[in-house]
Amino acid sequence: MEQSFGARGEAPPWFRMIPPRMSRPAKVLLTGALLAVAVLASACGTEKISVPKSQPVLHEGAVLFNQRCSGCHTLSYAATHGSAANVRTAQENNGPNFDIRCERPVARVLYAIQNGGFSGAIMPQNIVVGAQAQAVAQFVATYSGTKAPKVPGVVPCHQVPVGSIEAALTTTATSTTPLPGTVTGTSTTPKPTKSKSTAPSGKAVTISSRTIPGLGDVLVNSAGHTLYVFAPDNATKVTCTGACAAVWPPEYLPAGGHAVGTNGVMTSLLASAPDPTGGKVVTYHGWPLYTYVADTTAGSAAGQDVNLTGGYWWVITTSGTVVKKKP
Repeated sequence: MEQSFGARGEAPPWFRMIPPRMSRPAKVLLTGALLAVAVLASACGTEKISVPKSQPVLHEGAVLFNQRCSGCHTLSYAATHGSAANVRTAQENNGPNFDIRCERPVARVLYAIQNGGFSGAIMPQNIVVGAQAQAVAQFVATYSGTKAPKVPGVVPCHQVPVGSIEAALTTTATSTTPLPGTVTGTSTTPKPTKSKSTAPSGKAVTISSRTIPGLGDVLVNSAGHTLYVFAPDNATKVTCTGACAAVWPPEYLPAGGHAVGTNGVMTSLLASAPDPTGGKVVTYHGWPLYTYVADTTAGSAAGQDVNLTGGYWWVITTSGTVVKKKP
């Protein structure tokens, strides 16, 4: 078969990409490499929303989530990957991975959408509104948490009721706290769960104490749930994010808010540290404070001296001393 060359018998540009003096083996290798690049290039962007169109409300919610939330959140059913994979390279707006974090019931998700989460730091209010907000809330509540870590004593996400939009529309802000024993919680920034610290913007977060046998007077939050410190934080910075924070929700400080101590807790030792995923976490004597999802009742300390999600967890006393022993 004759080759079609130019008027002066020159090969076309694409043909001249392989030098004429190149050996046959080298030509074969180069041609294979070019084909491989073409195949890889054609594969880019093939990931699609996996919610069936036969579920119109959920599919619409997935499309809207992809359009409005992909820059901050990861949720594979909406083909979004906005969460930071590495805390050291995270940007301020990198939010939690909703494949890992369970977000139920739907009333909680809808409240976060309408109010910019719970601390008002990064996530804008009403990023979607009306029926669209309801569709996004229903989608997130239905498909989040599919890869949530299995934690002893914690109800798996698929067993947590999604709830209904009808009930969500009549739910007040006071009923948006997570169900006991679940890995859940929608935050403002997009950031890890903060199930027990939802004080309004500008209000004080109260840190108190409770006597736990064998441990002494240790810090608890306003709901009476034990607060822990994470050994890798080393009293300097927040390192528990992503899947870690789904199990150990940070005690967040609302935007414009401040922490106060009571019942022996010294306000002078209270401060805050930036969360790599956004917002601020309350600290005591330099240590960021966290709760534990397995502590389903006030006064429980199931997380004490536990080596989990990358390091040891300990309670801290009102004097600022970390207790490194079993109760």
